[in-house]
Amino acid sequence: MIEAYLEKNILRQLFLCGQFYTTKEIDLDTTSKLLRVCKTTLLNDIKALKKELAPDVIYATRDKDHYSLYFTPDVPRFHLMQQLARPSLFLKTVQLYLEEEPDYIQLTEVEFVSVSKAYSLKKQVLDYFSNCGIKIEHYSPKFTEIERRLLILNVAYRTGILKVPALPPGYWDEVETFINSLTAKCGRIYDKENREILRVGLVVSYISQRTWPLSTNAHFIEEIQKRPIYAYVKEIWEKTNLKNHYVPDEFYFVLVLFNLCDYGFDSYEAIEEDFRQLHQVFIEDSQEIKELIHRFETHFDYPFLGNKAFERALIRLMRSTWDNYQLFMPEKFYLLSEEQQRLLAEVLPLFQQWQARLPYDLRINNNSLDAFIIELSGILRLDKSRFHIYIVTNSDVRYLIYREALEKVTTCILHVEPTIYNQLTEELKTLATKENTKILCERTLYTPDAIPFSGIIPVSVDTIEKAIVLAVK
Repeated sequence: MIEAYLEKNILRQLFLCGQFYTTKEIDLDTTSKLLRVCKTTLLNDIKALKKELAPDVIYATRDKDHYSLYFTPDVPRFHLMQQLARPSLFLKTVQLYLEEEPDYIQLTEVEFVSVSKAYSLKKQVLDYFSNCGIKIEHYSPKFTEIERRLLILNVAYRTGILKVPALPPGYWDEVETFINSLTAKCGRIYDKENREILRVGLVVSYISQRTWPLSTNAHFIEEIQKRPIYAYVKEIWEKTNLKNHYVPDEFYFVLVLFNLCDYGFDSYEAIEEDFRQLHQVFIEDSQEIKELIHRFETHFDYPFLGNKAFERALIRLMRSTWDNYQLFMPEKFYLLSEEQQRLLAEVLPLFQQWQARLPYDLRINNNSLDAFIIELSGILRLDKSRFHIYIVTNSDVRYLIYREALEKVTTCILHVEPTIYNQLTEELKTLATKENTKILCERTLYTPDAIPFSGIIPVSVDTIEKAIVLAVK
């Protein structure tokens, strides 16, 4: 959500930093197209990035089409991102609103900007708050206490700036003990970025509990208790000393943090157990999610219910949408290829129609949706590698020869129809027009009226290899 408001040059540098951190190299032409800038602008962005992060850049080189850049091996990704995002006037203005709502004079004095720029920043920030579902009354945002905390977390994580009073002795050690004990208990693995989100979120909770006390209700507690992480957090919270620094209700904000953070596992068994628990909550027990899946199945003519890859991607998207808290969480930036942008345009109406029928307001973080689209494009691409093959021949021996040759193909999935067709029927011609359906027709049975159908491929014992290539390309 917030990426739509960040300064464009900062956003591009953040994306480039993430790419270099992960892959060490970028293709200049491809990246400039993704970022929708010319190559000169892209190179200027890289130059600015190198200058800002100079102490952590250990190697950089460029050839004609590629640029390579390596960072110090032990530097966390979020540390680099914070240095790049820190100059953002938009983030600074959001921070001012969270501390004490600023007026124009404050903005011009604090950030040394013109009155017109201050007005523009204020308008942008209020628009951002509104799109996050925050109530705006008389041009003033009215945060709930969880919204305020998550916004403080979002800005602090992105900039590395947070006004923290003196903390109790040993506080950070107790935070580490709590997180480590929890991960050991539940088997979840939180990477450096998500551990930092948890750390910052816990200290935001600590400094907010007196000034902006958290209030909960029975429905809120009932919903958070449905999450698989609830039992683990409750047990470790009660066993460790960290709770001694918090009022009792802060436990529920800690649960919100863990519900929002992404995680992984170190074993297939743990992945399956987590999926089983989440599947129960988000698919089996949710008629609303089943309706959404049905919309996808109808639109794409594909059985998504029961497809683990799709269900995992959808659960990952929907798990953190509860009460629209997903809108406030720091997310990685994603850029979609042209193919993925077309898929997003195709999928967006499905979500919008579904959301319009819900009895409550549900909003999805655009960046989280982009991550889902990337996963969905991979699922659909795999599906495009599945072919349904019909064989037309008047010889059962040749049918077996063709079938055996098809079954040896490993570059894609071929489902060979068990029925032997002895002539090219109108039904088969209709099937040949469907995507990923091919008809291998014995050359002696291949009639002139089959020529217009690209899905009908003549075949013989001598040309089987060529016919298979034509079928799957």
